[in-house]
Amino acid sequence: MSEQIINTGLYPVDQLSTPDAQDWIAQLRTRLEQDGSCTLPNFVTSRVLAEMTQQAQSIAHLAYPGPTEVSPYFFNYRLGEGEELPSSHPLKRKGKRNLAQVAADLIPTDFLLSQLYHGKLMLDFLAAVTEKTIYRNQDPYQSLNISVMDQDGCQQWHFDSGHMVTTLLLQEPEAGGVFEYVPGIRSETGENFDAVEAVLEGNSERVLSNHLQAGTLSLFRGHYSLHRVTPVEGKRQRIQAILGYSTKPNLFGSKESSILHYGPRVAEIETINPHYPEQVVT
Repeated sequence: MSEQIINTGLYPVDQLSTPDAQDWIAQLRTRLEQDGSCTLPNFVTSRVLAEMTQQAQSIAHLAYPGPTEVSPYFFNYRLGEGEELPSSHPLKRKGKRNLAQVAADLIPTDFLLSQLYHGKLMLDFLAAVTEKTIYRNQDPYQSLNISVMDQDGCQQWHFDSGHMVTTLLLQEPEAGGVFEYVPGIRSETGENFDAVEAVLEGNSERVLSNHLQAGTLSLFRGHYSLHRVTPVEGKRQRIQAILGYSTKPNLFGSKESSILHYGPRVAEIETINPHYPEQVVT
């Protein structure tokens, strides 16, 4: 079914062994290496996009708002613990977060978005780009999300826990809602706090802007690249899907994170019918 969803006329994800497809994949790898980001406009067909958006809108009321102020390092909960740091330090800063998310367990399996996410073509495509085996996130709530931003909705400067994030913009707002990022601002060997602080203060020339169009699939190395979404302007919602893939099998998030981002109902479900293993990867 996913081959009928993806615009294979533009993107040969169903013919990855052909020379043309291999050249295209090599170009994507280069873009990711150089920019930390790669965007594929019109990744789904116009007909599919219209239906996907309508389906997402039909359950947008189920989205939970989650925290309203968050640190750039909100997935690295223990980073800087016990250190005496000035209030201007990035670890002490919190930015405004104004968005709501529909958790994976609330997205019907017959929705086109679910079919795209669970389709083999996406696994094969991402495996070709990363040159690694790709698995779907197994978390019952975090694996597939729909992010909804109303007027003034935004997301603070932050890093992701995953090394590559896959998103699909379903609906762009009338204005605003711009994806901004600073590629490779930190690395495995250094946090580069001074450069991060400059971005938070609005004093960095390294910030890039990406005005995404609806239907665009984005591959983004958000673990090392600081990024945010600027405030949405106008009444049309910004709606985006986050597709959770990983190079690690059996990946779960933490139950605490799911409760924080999807509401107290998660705690109630886990008490009655627990889904999380005793130990989780993240």
